[in-house]
Amino acid sequence: MPDECVILADAPDALVELCGISTLERLLRTLQRCGITRAVILSSTAAEITEHLAQPSWARSDLAVNVRERLTGPATIQQIVDCWPASTERVFLLRGDVVFDIRLLRALLAQSLPVALIDSAVPKQLAPLVASATNASRGKLCGAALVQKEWTSSRNDSVESALIKGLQQQTLEALDVANQPLYHPELRRNLRAFWFPTTVPVSKTVAENVLFDSVQKGTLDFPAWIHAPVEKLLLRYLCKTTITPNQLTISSAVATCLATILFAMGQLVWGVVLALIIGILDGLDGKQARIKVETTASGKLEHRLDDFLDVAWPTALAFHFYTSGQLPSAFYYLVVLLIAEGIDGIGKLVIYSTSARLMTVPGRFDTMVRLVGGRRNIYVWILGIALILGSPAKALIVMACWEAITAAIDISHAARLLFLRGKTR
Repeated sequence: MPDECVILADAPDALVELCGISTLERLLRTLQRCGITRAVILSSTAAEITEHLAQPSWARSDLAVNVRERLTGPATIQQIVDCWPASTERVFLLRGDVVFDIRLLRALLAQSLPVALIDSAVPKQLAPLVASATNASRGKLCGAALVQKEWTSSRNDSVESALIKGLQQQTLEALDVANQPLYHPELRRNLRAFWFPTTVPVSKTVAENVLFDSVQKGTLDFPAWIHAPVEKLLLRYLCKTTITPNQLTISSAVATCLATILFAMGQLVWGVVLALIIGILDGLDGKQARIKVETTASGKLEHRLDDFLDVAWPTALAFHFYTSGQLPSAFYYLVVLLIAEGIDGIGKLVIYSTSARLMTVPGRFDTMVRLVGGRRNIYVWILGIALILGSPAKALIVMACWEAITAAIDISHAARLLFLRGKTR
């Protein structure tokens, strides 16, 4: 896989801002997360591009960027040759005014032969955005290719003409967006890989809606379905601020500790209110990271926070119900709940890893279990309902039984999947 790329980027198209960052900035951040370490930007508006990239950006700090001036007009193969890195045979060639799903760039970089990205079946919702893209014999040129030095023989051709000729003469393979897997393992849902130019004028509303949809996870529980539109509304404003995903995670962690204290002290109403707010915050940090391409290795700490929540809140509730005398057997139900959650975690791991391996969405049965099965969001609602009914201690009993039933269902289904997998080998 090459670690260098050449980007053709001119203002104003490459500097169109979507969801808080420019198209070029989004591309550079995405390339860093694909393992690219060096990028040469060829631009007929080099001064504007240089000024824009001079703004500090920790999200692409590991990517070395060199901006070079080129003549106005269509970029030519000769201009690519002039900046071709001497240390490599293959170069990743990209348009800087196109938004790419990271899955497409990773698929291109995984190819062993010279290849150009095309789309033979643009979906209706993207059609207005890709209308300006060049048509090739096999579909729309998407603006990304992995090319070799031999490809640069026709030095007087424009880059797009060379790509079209390469596809026609079969010196370039075609990687078709329409043939890429729909299933997105990280989001646990079907999502067609997307791309679109930001050629001025661009419909920002349509473009940003595509991006907002691309960060929403699937297979949600019932409360999360209610959280989702609230999170999306907040994200529309949040993504245009300098607030980072890690700052959101830290804020959520502080609120989590406070909620735990409230539950342990018996301040259940305020604890439930804060827990409901945390339910929304818990989804915002990941969405902010994905929408602004600010994912980091430390972002996995969010999952550790989730693990803490799964243990801390029930433990705090059990402590309160036991010490207050409302439920002398509180810790018995806590043990049942925690053991069932551990077993359920194993079952879910098998179920979702099977979906990722087969690149298919979890089945309708799994989706229904996820919708109403035992989860932290569900338990907060159970506690809230119990408070309204005047029997908060019974909430812990319901939680333990609910989780035990969920674990039994998930582990049984996981065992079935393992049995079927064994038969197919």
